[in-house]
Amino acid sequence: MTSKTFKSIFAYIGILLLVSCVKSKETESTPYCAITSFGVNSIVSYVPYKTSTGTTTIKRTVSGSSILFEINQETGLINTVKPLPNWINLTKVVPTFTCHGTLQYKSGDNYYTITSGKDSLDFTEPHILRSVSSDGLYSKSYLVSFTKNTEASDTILWSSVVSNLDLEDEKHRSIVLAATYPDKQGTDSLVRRIFIFSKNNEGKPQVTSTTDHSDATTWTNAEELIGADGIIDPYSVMVHQNELYAIDNQGKLYKSTENVKGVVWMKVAEKGLSRLLASDNYYLYAYDGTNIIATEDFTNWKECGNKNLEMLPTRCFYSFYRQSYNNTQVNIAMMGGLNDNNKNDGVTWYKVTDTQDDVIDPWQFIDVSNETNIGYPYLQETSTVMYGDNLYTMGRTFTEQFLGMYRSEDNGISWKLQTKMWRLPESLEATNGAASMVLIDKSFYVFQIGGKIWKGSIR
Repeated sequence: MTSKTFKSIFAYIGILLLVSCVKSKETESTPYCAITSFGVNSIVSYVPYKTSTGTTTIKRTVSGSSILFEINQETGLINTVKPLPNWINLTKVVPTFTCHGTLQYKSGDNYYTITSGKDSLDFTEPHILRSVSSDGLYSKSYLVSFTKNTEASDTILWSSVVSNLDLEDEKHRSIVLAATYPDKQGTDSLVRRIFIFSKNNEGKPQVTSTTDHSDATTWTNAEELIGADGIIDPYSVMVHQNELYAIDNQGKLYKSTENVKGVVWMKVAEKGLSRLLASDNYYLYAYDGTNIIATEDFTNWKECGNKNLEMLPTRCFYSFYRQSYNNTQVNIAMMGGLNDNNKNDGVTWYKVTDTQDDVIDPWQFIDVSNETNIGYPYLQETSTVMYGDNLYTMGRTFTEQFLGMYRSEDNGISWKLQTKMWRLPESLEATNGAASMVLIDKSFYVFQIGGKIWKGSIR
């Protein structure tokens, strides 16, 4: 059940709640009986997980600091800001809180005092708490609820996809472009087309893409990229504002649209660029050999960083951004590999863009020096996607292994290999050869040389 559904239910039963402090039958507003902050200790759950040999139980812990609550003093509602995992066990939750007066919980027709950080409660269903003033004359009731995802979001069920895809390039790049165009019924439809950019046997850049509504089963014939003065780098391609962008071997910037299926490229800037780095709703970011620069119109470029440039990614670029609540700030991170000699980890950079500012804040390199943090995984090829609030990446090691999925819960700062529930297909882990991954809605697609495709559905 979604948080919006909960709010509708709460609005309906709101008349039954004591929303403000009450003395006898009079309703008053007083600061001496109110919950001013609310949180919980870390929650431990034991989750059943199916394996090839049966079922095992895995201990999962959700940090209390990651569970945030909203307190509405007018309605008396306390809700989780974001849904919790489907598998979380809410039968023994220890609240942490500050309040004016004494906090009590309701059980049956009676109320019992609880101590912050010590007493556990069952929050499987919404629970009534009451703050009572020190003199016992006033009280205020709250309804506390935890929203969970309606589906388990930590298990992937993989299946093999039969298709006409034929991949031989050892270093291809798959991306997804969302495009809206009329369908067979003449109405506009949002279609997410998968593109795979690679090089043919002659070393020339080429692209193949899914046909309309094919669900990755039917692919166009691979075609060479045309229209550029030089040679388009097929591994530089990224999506910016629903169009494809790439640079050629002369550093010129080009774009291609969905309707030409990434084959035809049009020059948009003569700017000498070394690499494309990232994209958000407003800017395309690049590196010109001296500075990190950004543009809105491909004519004017702004500098936004020139420090630690030796730590800029050189390959496998991915970027992700989140719009902030005030709708003027964008938090953006970019990540990739440093080089090909297996001496360095991958790297992550980040910045905040405020669209109300004329000056763009500089990018900053995340220095993962704490031994408890693991930086962006260093792999031959990496593919990174965002699902929910977390980032996931995969790739093969320099010993030709696929260890599994890596997950980052802090926007790319630290990463952890998932060895239990988030796993790659067993048939993929047992093979070698370049593979790349994309995410469409709640389905992962993994493509490997030889035309092998796996589809992973989240359960």
